[in-house]
Amino acid sequence: MSSLLSCALPSEHDPRQWSRRKRWMIALIIWNLIAPIDLAMTFYSGVQGQIQDEFGTSNTLATLGIGLYNLGGVFGVLFGGPLSELYGRRPVYVVCSICFFVFSLGSTLAPNLSTLLVCRGLMGLLGSPIFAIYGGSVADLFTPEERGPVVALFTLVLQGAPTVGPVPSSFLGPIFPWRWLFGFITMWGGVLAAATILFVPETEPKNICRKIAESEGIVVDIKEVQSSKVWSRALLTPITMLRQEPIMIWTTLYHSFVFGLLFVLLEAYPLIYSTHYSMSREQADLVFIAPFIGNVLGVLIYFGYYKPQYEARQRIIQIESGGKTEIEPEARLPGVLLASLLVPIGLFWLTFSARPDVHYFFPIVSGVPVGMGMTLLQLSLFNYYIDLYPTMSASTIAANSAIRGVAATVLPSVGLPLYTSLGIRNANVLLACISCIGFPTGVILYVFGRRLRAASRWAKQTTDIGPLSHGNIEAAAPLLSRPPQNHYGGTISSE
Repeated sequence: MSSLLSCALPSEHDPRQWSRRKRWMIALIIWNLIAPIDLAMTFYSGVQGQIQDEFGTSNTLATLGIGLYNLGGVFGVLFGGPLSELYGRRPVYVVCSICFFVFSLGSTLAPNLSTLLVCRGLMGLLGSPIFAIYGGSVADLFTPEERGPVVALFTLVLQGAPTVGPVPSSFLGPIFPWRWLFGFITMWGGVLAAATILFVPETEPKNICRKIAESEGIVVDIKEVQSSKVWSRALLTPITMLRQEPIMIWTTLYHSFVFGLLFVLLEAYPLIYSTHYSMSREQADLVFIAPFIGNVLGVLIYFGYYKPQYEARQRIIQIESGGKTEIEPEARLPGVLLASLLVPIGLFWLTFSARPDVHYFFPIVSGVPVGMGMTLLQLSLFNYYIDLYPTMSASTIAANSAIRGVAATVLPSVGLPLYTSLGIRNANVLLACISCIGFPTGVILYVFGRRLRAASRWAKQTTDIGPLSHGNIEAAAPLLSRPPQNHYGGTISSE
């Protein structure tokens, strides 16, 4: 069986040998499939006021529509990788797209708040496994040299869709009822479910080999594939790493805080701009255009500056060592350091500019560095994990994603009580001060990373690599520009 699943694929069955047009069509369908699932996470916020009015509920209960969606995503992402490894990528895409459409329709037609909240939670649970496997699909379809533009597109939708989610719903909310707007998401999901069924084939090499063998009458031992090791690796290893790896604990906690800021701001922005500038909730949610612009700029900086700098430094090290030395994982951290400066800058900017005597343009622009920091932190940190734990990268990213999901579940309901109890300025100061923790943590990892790795059970150890050149090393190559054995999101790893 093992030899069967490692067979060489004939050219007509090898995804990388398909025509460029076909590969891009598949990638764009998956990209579009991710978009409504990611957008729906915060799209709800723009029409939350209408939902509260229709069902006569409190802000805290209505906000659960965001929290439960994210809670479902915590578990869905963990299940996606094992399901893909056992049954292939296509069945996961098909089932998830259909389930997302069905429960999106349920939330659109919900007769009461309870039904709406349950459907929202199931949308997150059954739609989010796609986030665990899309990276493997990109690695299946494109060589590392071809992935740059594809990775940039996926990064933009992953970072930008939740950020910009409140904008279209807030803009259209005063014109259309919330059910119509949810119906748009439902129709979008339905069209993409149909496109997935019709046009997205299996791309995972082992499962293609299995199907070829079955078509030729070869008996395949499914039990070898459906091993309990798949589930233990996917579910237990991330927990173990969080317990035993200090680097993982601190970086994951900080990343979860920065990611969770988006969901705090979903409640904070309407309060700030209604209090100081008499904006409605719908008008205040349009402010999320600024963090979205920051997301775009973060992607451009990452792929336009950090990636070329990192690759240039990597080539120099390879040439100087005759191919015997690899660049150290700490070379990924300058992107983390910049991100951990941008986020507190944006929050302190918001703190001191959000006043009635200051034009609203100035606090709005503070969202740009926050959005840039969110994007740069995720891209740089995930690449750092891949280099730091080369045989455990799937589990590290899964652990990070799960904790971020927990933060995104809790923080939407924390935002409004935090700001009403502390006051707008004090709450902003608190968040800004907490965000400052990231920079000294990044400096410690950059300076003492080699020692910390030496004490780790799983981290990559230094062999003959010389001291890091602080002037030349920059982060980071694209997350998916890795060999297929380390698939982003936990689909397949060499663990």
